[in-house]
Amino acid sequence: MAYISIISFVLITLLILIVAVLMTFAVTRDFKLGLRFRDELARRIRLLRLDKMLKKRGITCENYLHVESVTNIEKQIRNCESCSETKQCDQVLKESSPPDLSFCPNDEDFKSITKNETSTLQKT
Repeated sequence: MAYISIISFVLITLLILIVAVLMTFAVTRDFKLGLRFRDELARRIRLLRLDKMLKKRGITCENYLHVESVTNIEKQIRNCESCSETKQCDQVLKESSPPDLSFCPNDEDFKSITKNETSTLQKT
């Protein structure tokens, strides 16, 4: 009877160890996939005027990727890709003075990000 208890204990312990090792591998794999996905989003942003527009507003791409949800980022990428105001955008992005950016389809989202960044900095 004592042998059955010991064998059961060892088997349960091994099972828990196997599950822990598999979970560690799964989390590591998911983390690496997440980093690749984030890098791909950053690459897509840098190919668009979106990157320059973020910089114009004082938002770094890295911070943008950190604070915005993937759903919002994808929506903003689509807005930028389908924007019909490219000439005005190019002109505004060349200017050094703070321009009116209300023509941008992502204007409200960017204002919100800037506002949230400012309030977060003031809290610290």
